[in-house]
Amino acid sequence: MSMLEIIFWCLIALILYTLAGYPILLSALTPFTRRDRFERHGSQPTVSFIVAAYNEERNIAAKLKNLRAVVYPSDKTEYIIGSDASTDDTDRILADEARSDRRLTTFRLPERKGKVAVLNEAVTRSKGELLIFTDCSVRTDADIMDKIIPALEHPKVGLVSSRDVWVDAADGTPREQKQYIGYEMNIRKRESRLNSLVSASGSFFAVRRSLFRSYGSGQADDFSLPLQVYRQGHRVVHIDDLIGYVPMVKSSGAELSRRTRIVQAGIKTVLANWTLLNPLRYPVFAWQLWSHKVLKWCLPFMVIAAAVLAVILFPRSPIYRIICIMGLIGSIMAIIGAKISGDSLAVKTFRMAYFFVLSMLAVVTAWGRIIHGTGGTTWEPSHR
Repeated sequence: MSMLEIIFWCLIALILYTLAGYPILLSALTPFTRRDRFERHGSQPTVSFIVAAYNEERNIAAKLKNLRAVVYPSDKTEYIIGSDASTDDTDRILADEARSDRRLTTFRLPERKGKVAVLNEAVTRSKGELLIFTDCSVRTDADIMDKIIPALEHPKVGLVSSRDVWVDAADGTPREQKQYIGYEMNIRKRESRLNSLVSASGSFFAVRRSLFRSYGSGQADDFSLPLQVYRQGHRVVHIDDLIGYVPMVKSSGAELSRRTRIVQAGIKTVLANWTLLNPLRYPVFAWQLWSHKVLKWCLPFMVIAAAVLAVILFPRSPIYRIICIMGLIGSIMAIIGAKISGDSLAVKTFRMAYFFVLSMLAVVTAWGRIIHGTGGTTWEPSHR
């Protein structure tokens, strides 16, 4: 076997490990890991619900209604909502709501600084022992505190993450996004049982105030905070029946922009917490971080390199010719998937191929922006 062939098969092994090997290994380890059973001990810590808003005039009233429906003592609850220099009616609606609800604190940044800046400022204005971060468009169930508090009463748990359920008005989430979310949630469940989550659900999570540390505006809140919590000796856990109902993104352009921003912020977060990649110091967590995040951000380049080598090796063996043909078929499926829509299995298969390519394109775009120092990670919420 030539050196080119060795490199090719090593790349194929890495690609397969990144996509399937890591989840399979986590599943294989599950029988040997603990199942968290958190019991309520009766404590009622003060709670701050924190929301960042930018041009959310269509969502903000419904969000406040949803927050007020949460079952918890009124005198132990507050809502901190910050406006990232909104240009629509968001600020007026918040001012009207604040006049009739003393639990609601609102503020406005004088200029756009992004979601992280809003959240950092909101925490400084909050008083709660527990901080619950939730996106403006996300809805939750009324009984969330019965699931959050028992977990955070455990002395080693520092952050609780929810399960994402993507919905729209007709409950018509595209299959390719449903499958990806299910794939990601399965990984989080296994990571939580094995050790600790690498990242939380950005749409809805809760953290002990004592463990919160401010972080750079270019970082991801749902990634930076879990890393901070783990570095302080606490676990980040996934609660499967703690659900955040997330409206889906219907526009492919919006989805590409969203995923590019997420990857770019994620890479910056890892660079700011690079010591956690050291397997000598954090053997299990470093393996999780490399497998769940870093290798995924290398996936497009591994695929491109493998494709180039497959073309070079095309004349040597039928296996390389078959792989080239499979790659060509996959590319054609992705192109067709970008143009069609529907609910049939065939259409959804084409759409899955397109979504995979879209995800890889987002990673490449994010790396390009980081290398060239362009395209900041300024928050642009996906309005539905």
